[in-house]
Amino acid sequence: MRLRIRAGTCAFADHDSFYPRHLAVSERLRYYGSFFSVVEIDSTFYGMVTTRTWERWLGLVDSDFRFHVKAPAAMTLHTRGLSRDERREMGYAFLESLRPVLERGAMSAILLQFPPWFGATRENRVIVERLVTFCQPMNAAVEFRERSWFQSSERIEKTIAWLSSIGAIHVICDEPQAGRKSVPYVPRLTHAQLGVLRMHGRNLEMWDKPGLTSSKQRFDYRYSRSELESFVPDVVSLVSKVQEFHVLMNNNSNNDAVWNAFDWLDLIGGAKRQRPLLEHSEQLSLLPDHIVDGGEGFS
Repeated sequence: MRLRIRAGTCAFADHDSFYPRHLAVSERLRYYGSFFSVVEIDSTFYGMVTTRTWERWLGLVDSDFRFHVKAPAAMTLHTRGLSRDERREMGYAFLESLRPVLERGAMSAILLQFPPWFGATRENRVIVERLVTFCQPMNAAVEFRERSWFQSSERIEKTIAWLSSIGAIHVICDEPQAGRKSVPYVPRLTHAQLGVLRMHGRNLEMWDKPGLTSSKQRFDYRYSRSELESFVPDVVSLVSKVQEFHVLMNNNSNNDAVWNAFDWLDLIGGAKRQRPLLEHSEQLSLLPDHIVDGGEGFS
């Protein structure tokens, strides 16, 4: 069996300069999908995406395209003041809206990203376990933003073992190291089907700065090619142990995420098309041939 790796961005609508000026907004996902085979939908964190919208999106991409979908803020406790019943009702509506994606076989994982105040307590572990179960039969990818989950080598081992035991996907993060409200890079797998590396940039100055007018200010960072290359040894090791491995760029500012996603396609040898309006890279893939699926659409 040949192993597979995909690279894409968190959200597809944020990259205005990536899309041709004449392209209708309704056609952006089709254009995005002609270059990439995976995307994370983040708008679901803020509001419901209807079943009708999902059906339209599925019609814009090929059958091999995969979606990650961020859980609503109410589910992951970002929205306060709601009762447990209200959260559950919103959660059921969210899962029901994803039915077309699940039936198509295009669903990779639901992202459960927890708030910066959500520490490693017994109560919070129960919340995570309930949500992972609630998301079934869809995979749940868990991302923490509070350091106590990984504050020591012993704690890392406990957290990784626990995530594995509950069937959750550990989201490997690269982000600024800003104390308690950030997590370290922990390149470990907890699920046989999928590994996820989510890259937020390294803008330490803006990461936890109060009064930001847009989240894009926090993620204003473009990785250099050498920075991305430094992840290749870990990616090679991880992808050999899992069915698929996805790299998702969340540095959504100044077109940085889409640029770095193209850089990853250069590194893994998985480009479907030459990147637009950019100098084509002649760099050979740094990953061994048995790691990547060559050819269009990762088929």
